[in-house]
Amino acid sequence: MRRRTSFLLALLLVVAGVTGTALLMQNQRSDGVSIAGTPAAEAGAAEHTVTFRNTTDSRIWIGSTVNADGSAELTGLPTLDPGQSATVTIPEHSGAGHWRGKFFAREGCTGEEGSTFHCAVGDCGPYADRCSTGEQPTGLAEFNFDPKDSLAPWYNVSYVNAVASPITITPDGVTPPETGECASAGCAEELLAACPADNLVKDEATGRPLVCVNPNRDAKTPYSDALAEKCPTAYSWSKHDAEQGNQVVYQCRQCTGMTVTFHGTGDAATPADGNASPPPGPAVTEQPRAGGGTPAASRKGVALNPVAGAAEALADSGSSWYYNWASSTDGVTRPEGVEYVPMIWGPGSVTDAELGRAAKEGKALLGFNEPDHPGQATMSPEQALDLWPRLESTGLRLGAPAVASGGDVADGWLDRFMKGAEQRGLRVDFIPLHWYGADFGPDAAHQLRGYLQAVHDRYKKPVWLTEYALIDFSRGTPRYPSEQEQTAFVRSSTEMLNGLDFVERYAWFALSTGTSPTGLYDGAAANASGRAYREVR
Repeated sequence: MRRRTSFLLALLLVVAGVTGTALLMQNQRSDGVSIAGTPAAEAGAAEHTVTFRNTTDSRIWIGSTVNADGSAELTGLPTLDPGQSATVTIPEHSGAGHWRGKFFAREGCTGEEGSTFHCAVGDCGPYADRCSTGEQPTGLAEFNFDPKDSLAPWYNVSYVNAVASPITITPDGVTPPETGECASAGCAEELLAACPADNLVKDEATGRPLVCVNPNRDAKTPYSDALAEKCPTAYSWSKHDAEQGNQVVYQCRQCTGMTVTFHGTGDAATPADGNASPPPGPAVTEQPRAGGGTPAASRKGVALNPVAGAAEALADSGSSWYYNWASSTDGVTRPEGVEYVPMIWGPGSVTDAELGRAAKEGKALLGFNEPDHPGQATMSPEQALDLWPRLESTGLRLGAPAVASGGDVADGWLDRFMKGAEQRGLRVDFIPLHWYGADFGPDAAHQLRGYLQAVHDRYKKPVWLTEYALIDFSRGTPRYPSEQEQTAFVRSSTEMLNGLDFVERYAWFALSTGTSPTGLYDGAAANASGRAYREVR
């Protein structure tokens, strides 16, 4: 859910998204890029620039990926030795008329350009000056440059997936205040030393700390707690911006550009070695299929994070299944008779360890999470298709990537993926969908039904509604229904969903108010909508 990378980040990157950015260096580094501080070429009075500074003790290769919204992918990205800088111009007026994406430092890169080139941190394909795949987990500088948004540009530092070299973002052309509009984001402080031992990845040859990887981007963990304490002006988990008093999303109307500085990491403690995860299970030749007449009792589920009271609330909810945007149910005790459904969240989750955990714990597998939405999995259909055989290898019943919206749109993200899967002979067993309604009135359930029917009519496959609730994201701050409105919608929507033979499962977002204000439980106690959901049979 867009709201999972953070509600404000969703706004930041949709109006203005993560868990993006873009440069006008599309063919040659000589176009608008200068090393060691020479001014970039002029690109028009309204064009913003981004300057990169390397204050680490090693060479870095700038990487960039963009949102799946027409933002121009960048090539000719600079390589910076310690002490060097480079400036690029953002193509916010060309193409889609905006630029939304992210920048990061690729570190420890070796190999032959276009062939064996590979980076120990932030790897994104075999090219030194551009990315051809999504980035491996690392810290991100995320931006939204949109001339149509009077508050833009928006910016934030994200350690939702991982942290390596600390990042700061400072607006240019203004004097940044300590807080508020145009303040600096991120911290120069060394962060790897604060990494929990189980989350720290080291160079195998030297033992040097490389990157600290978040074990669960959608929940508060020792990782997020440690980073939030060290650097409260950067995202440490996907819903950090929903916390009261947070300081993670920024905008600056007066700036002429932004400076992104990658700071040195220093030395960090070496973690204890953990046990290796099991390899993926063997593929199977036959896939189970639930028919159209799925009993209502086995349809109802919930999306949850391992917050306080989650295990008790799950057991009390009467749900037959649940998921947690991860490949393992760690952190929540699974009630007897309740099925856990794992997910491979994004490109960084396509590992032997995560696939192995999913194969061990699940019977069905959910594909990538909102790849069409900034700050979520953020993948192109082609990238998802390239990785799909790895998910198939688990032998689990397999759900398509769950798009944030537009699942029924011709040539939309999901449509391109499904056509590509058919052309490549890849397996997709059901279609997971997300839906959030801005109309809190009695017609909401009918609107939801229309969307589900349209998607089913297009692809002729069973549907899993894996996230749904009433939330209006059309304004500056998410708007939520009253208790009475939400309770009425819970009753009308579940009655409607249980009457659709092509809907195999559905999951309310979310189980707990600790995850979202739309939660069904306050800790372990059901609220009014939770009691209504519990009664569904």
